[in-house]
Amino acid sequence: MMANNDVEEDDEVYVDEDCDDLEEDDPQDEEEDFPDTKGIFDFTMDGFDKDFPFSGSAPSAPKEDLKAEVLPRMENPEVELKALTGCQEIREQIRQLTTLHQYNLMRRDFNPQAPLHAVNLHAVFHGAPGTGKTTLCRLYASLLYKAGALTSGHVVVASRSTFLGTNFGDEEKAVRAVLEAAKGGVLMIDEAYLLNPPHPNDPGKHVLQLMMPVLADENMRDIAIVLCGYSEPMERLLSLNDGLASRFPNRFKFPDFSVDQLLDISKQRVKTFNYHFTPKAWKLYKEVVTRVYEHRDKRTWSNAREVAHLLEKIYIHHANRCMTAPDPKKVLAITVADIRPLVTSFSFTPQHRIGFR
Repeated sequence: MMANNDVEEDDEVYVDEDCDDLEEDDPQDEEEDFPDTKGIFDFTMDGFDKDFPFSGSAPSAPKEDLKAEVLPRMENPEVELKALTGCQEIREQIRQLTTLHQYNLMRRDFNPQAPLHAVNLHAVFHGAPGTGKTTLCRLYASLLYKAGALTSGHVVVASRSTFLGTNFGDEEKAVRAVLEAAKGGVLMIDEAYLLNPPHPNDPGKHVLQLMMPVLADENMRDIAIVLCGYSEPMERLLSLNDGLASRFPNRFKFPDFSVDQLLDISKQRVKTFNYHFTPKAWKLYKEVVTRVYEHRDKRTWSNAREVAHLLEKIYIHHANRCMTAPDPKKVLAITVADIRPLVTSFSFTPQHRIGFR
């Protein structure tokens, strides 16, 4: 049941077992359309140096011209991974992969003549927005570094715009530069299927072809390429060519978060700013998140980003309230008054109106 009529001010203590760090209330407080990925990839290594792109045979773009974001290695990835909400299956997949590499190192020390197991680091991260793909990609790179599989552990975040320029052949120069920048870490290509739009002469189609020598060469192990995006268009992209699909044996599926997981994420986010919900505010916030979740449009739902948007609005209301009546004792307490404006801002169709009055 949603809160009835006007929500009471925070005039008594509400004990919520789901929120461990609540403080007592103060008595005076109150889709995008995806392009068709039909087409044929004609991957070939002809015309490229064997050790492309790290041979220096072609000039790389200066780092300041690199149209990609570079994320540094995490210092304590094990702690970060353990604290992450959800993603249990993905965490286990990463653990198994890093363990296999560590086993290889141990095996080599015990018996240098024995052949090692092949460990392919390239992966596909697929799922809806806001499910933690970029965060997991950073953890993936950092954990592979800790395991000795990568020499740097940073992440280069690229997209279609990273590789395409204004002149013919710019994509080859960009691919060389991006791969060089990602050496020792992870190259994350967001919405990778946008590199294969329906137009047969689109230059984006060359990008994955240019990367095939790196993907195919068993000796080029000091880099992991991760393709990210929505599940269905990603599967269509990989289904176009068996050679491409076989180069990405590690598939990580990111499911949507549940209401409880979204609430856990909310608590983690407010702690970042040292805020705390009053008990009645937390109760109301849980009801808001539950109803927003129930009425979500699955085509556009963005999981943790939805929580971030809700909290940003709450922070604004909280800031305005505190500036009107400054009180150092209450500046970190999120109250019902900070959440109530959200209640009246929701608009659903008449048959699915939110239950606040």
